[in-house]
Parts: sequence; structure tokens; C-alpha cells
Amino acid sequence: MNAVTVLAPERVKRLETELLKLPQAAIVTEHIFGNGVYERKITIPPWTILTGAEHKTAYRVRVEKGVIAVTTDKGVKIVTAPAEFEAPAGAQRAGRVFNDEVVWVDIYDNPDNCTDISVLESRLYVVPDIGLANSRTAVQKARVDYGAFLFQMNMSQNDMDAIVKIESDVIDMPEYYAVELKESPIHGKGLFAQRAFRAGDVVCPGRLKGCRTPGGRFINHACEANVKPVMVDDDIYAVATREIQPGEELLVDYRASMRVNFGFALPGELI
Repeated sequence: MNAVTVLAPERVKRLETELLKLPQAAIVTEHIFGNGVYERKITIPPWTILTGAEHKTAYRVRVEKGVIAVTTDKGVKIVTAPAEFEAPAGAQRAGRVFNDEVVWVDIYDNPDNCTDISVLESRLYVVPDIGLANSRTAVQKARVDYGAFLFQMNMSQNDMDAIVKIESDVIDMPEYYAVELKESPIHGKGLFAQRAFRAGDVVCPGRLKGCRTPGGRFINHACEANVKPVMVDDDIYAVATREIQPGEELLVDYRASMRVNFGFALPGELI
């Protein structure tokens, strides 16, 4: 690769546009918090081409594994792990991974020890409308599997929307549950965590005394869910299946909801 080739910002934007037309790589993101520090660790599969978000602040980079080609204002640089370097604020960059996965860590100053991912992303990045890479992958997978669920149920999106709009059995969310309703990148409105939850924590009710809360109406579907429905007497609660960060959307597998609510499996599914 020519070490003096410079990929201009507008070319990175065009590359991002074209990449979004393709299936998204399964980039795994881990959020790590220390005293005054936030680390965003991503594991990138082999042969992935990716673009990053434009950074608002300077930051540090630690490459823990693999080899990656990265665009810089001085041309394309080949970075081989282990490596650490300072990165300036500014231009959006592109990268290309070779035949081994890459573990890349961005390290940011976090003086108020904020753990709300949505707040941190707003502070640190110029976030595009389509979201960051990890969220795009998750959204794509959730939408595809949701379509499979509707097919199994022999339902259309209009059928599902009609169910959500029924208000005869709806109650407000009790105010002591730390969740909020807002626009979802997956579909329509979704329910989001306002604080951190640990695996096994009760996040919110979905049904109380036979009535649906916003949890029962608006938690969106994903095959990689972070909550599961649990019945207690005749009520149903959303229980965290893993750690959930503040600002993270709550997601449940609707197949599990069907089993808990109605006691049956979908065609081809085992109880």
C-alpha cells in the first residue's frame, strides 16, 4: 500500500455510504470504565473495511491485537499490535483489517466518570444519523430477525402496529422504574435504561394486574436480547440478562414473550 496516499474526508464519506449498502461486519464493542477514563474496545473481524466517526476531542489509541491499515492526514499507516499512540480530534478515518482480527481500544478522558453511553457518544463523536458501527450491526440483525418472527407468526407490520395502538388495557409505568420512552433506531418508539442494571435485575414490569405498561407495549425485538420476560404470579417483568448501560435500549426476543405470555412456541421452535 502506498504510504503517501491520502484519503480525503469526502472520499471517506463516500466509502462509508457504499459500505452501508453491504452486510455489516460483526464488530463487537466493549465499554470499560475506570477512574476518570472511558475505554471503548472493539474487536474487528478479519478482512473488514470500516469507517469511524469523526472525533470531537483528542484521544489515545491502544491496538492490542492484529494488523490494520488506517488513513491519517499524512497518508495510510500500517499499525501492528502491540501499539499505542495519540490521536487528534478531527477528520473521519477509514481502516482495513487483514487476515487476523484486530482489537482496537480508544481511550478518553472522562473526568465526571459518566457511564451513560449515549451522553459519552454525544460528547466524543459527530455521530451520523445511521449510528456508529456496532449499533448499525445490532440494528440490522434485530430488523432481520424481527422480520423472521413476523413470518413465523403469519403477521404483517400493520398487524403488529394495530396491537401496539390498543389502549384499552394500557397503564402508565410506575414512576420508580428507571426507564424512559423515546425514538428507537430499530423501529418507532423504544424503551431505554436510565441507569445501569446488572444481570438478574428487574428492569421494569411489562404487565401488571392484566394491563400492559410501556414495557409491554414498546420494548423492541432482538434475537440478542438484553432482557427476558419473567412471570411472577400473574404479572410479567423484564429482567436483565446481562449488564445494561444507561442510555441503552431494552430489547427482548418476542419468541420468549410469546412463550411466557401465552405458553406456546412458534412453528419449528422448541419450548
